[in-house]
Amino acid sequence: MKRKLVQAGSSLAVTLPAEVVHAFRLEKGQEVDVTIHPVSGAVIVRAGTLHFEGGEVTPRFGRTVASLLKRRAAVYRTLAK
Repeated sequence: MKRKLVQAGSSLAVTLPAEVVHAFRLEKGQEVDVTIHPVSGAVIVRAGTLHFEGGEVTPRFGRTVASLLKRRAAVYRTLAK
């Protein structure tokens, strides 16, 4: 989908379509990660990951960490020596 750049103060901004905002439950003021793909040069916008909520690790972040630990267990054991 094509979007136009708009002036935002002394910067340029890209607006997100309403369907993207709703699909990812984005809110005004929320932080997002913006990166550039090293090969294609594509600009990638990702919703920031919520790590803690109410003093506890969020279930999604907990699953992500558990999966990473499981996949990389041998590497972590080697590094720990």
